[in-house]
Amino acid sequence: MTSIAEQAQAASAFIQQTVAASEYGPHRGADHARTAVRLASTLGLSLQHITITPDSKRRTTPGEPLLAIATCPTTNTQYTFLARYPLYEDEAFELLGPCPVCAAPVPLAAVRHLADLGTHLSTGPAPLSNGPTPATYPDTFDTDEGHAPTCRYGAA
Repeated sequence: MTSIAEQAQAASAFIQQTVAASEYGPHRGADHARTAVRLASTLGLSLQHITITPDSKRRTTPGEPLLAIATCPTTNTQYTFLARYPLYEDEAFELLGPCPVCAAPVPLAAVRHLADLGTHLSTGPAPLSNGPTPATYPDTFDTDEGHAPTCRYGAA
């Protein structure tokens, strides 16, 4: 088992190495590295199980947002998270999954800690009706750019 100090030093080294080697430049490289460290910590995974890429579908400003893919080391199941504003480390990750209406990958759950993911996995997304969007969906569900153009949700 690795000590907390060793884990902290490994995270720091990972950030420094990622910044130095980033094809996106040092500032975006730092965003990528910090997002990977934060998601790995949130899910209790090692950094080797996290992949970060820019999300060109939802891009509003340079470097934002980021897609973070976490791969379960025991099942190889992949979970895709959106870090909408990676500069702000207090923002929740948004778990992406198929929209119940259009099947496009959109935010279905806000994940601040491992239990949030567990709650979503055990209950799934709430059914959608013609009424308001259920409170269990992230605030961004209704306006996310990931919805299909014909979906009643998404950016209009």
